[in-house]
Amino acid sequence: MANPLRFSLIGREDARLRRSAAAAVADPAGDARARRVVILVLAAGALGLLDLAFTLTYARSTGMVEMNPLARAMIELGGAPQLVRFKLLTILVSGGALYAIRRRSGAEWCAWISLGILVGLSAHWARYSAIADEIGPHLLAQAASVDQRSVVIAD
Repeated sequence: MANPLRFSLIGREDARLRRSAAAAVADPAGDARARRVVILVLAAGALGLLDLAFTLTYARSTGMVEMNPLARAMIELGGAPQLVRFKLLTILVSGGALYAIRRRSGAEWCAWISLGILVGLSAHWARYSAIADEIGPHLLAQAASVDQRSVVIAD
């Protein structure tokens, strides 16, 4: 004999899925927002990886002043591998959270803000690279050695 409770739960689940599918089809604005959020999250993720590449490059060569106290702590804790794990985890968690709520207006706002911050950080790296080329690695290493936030990764 079949369990009537099982059929009623499955019936409820089917109805919920049908309502959810109908709502998704009926919301073209939500679809457009979701696409924008995905694009913004991917762009922010790419810029986050670029930040990681610059950090590793300068921290391994001349040393640098790491302004992010969490990244500095990760470098002190486990060097480059720990920094890479930390950075990848933060990119995945933040991007995943925004992806999960991609149809909401708040997700789009957060994605735009995240991208804006990372564009600003990329501009900082562009200026830093130009300065590093001008003053030379020896002088840069000497300046960084005076600041307590200075990090050098020796792998």
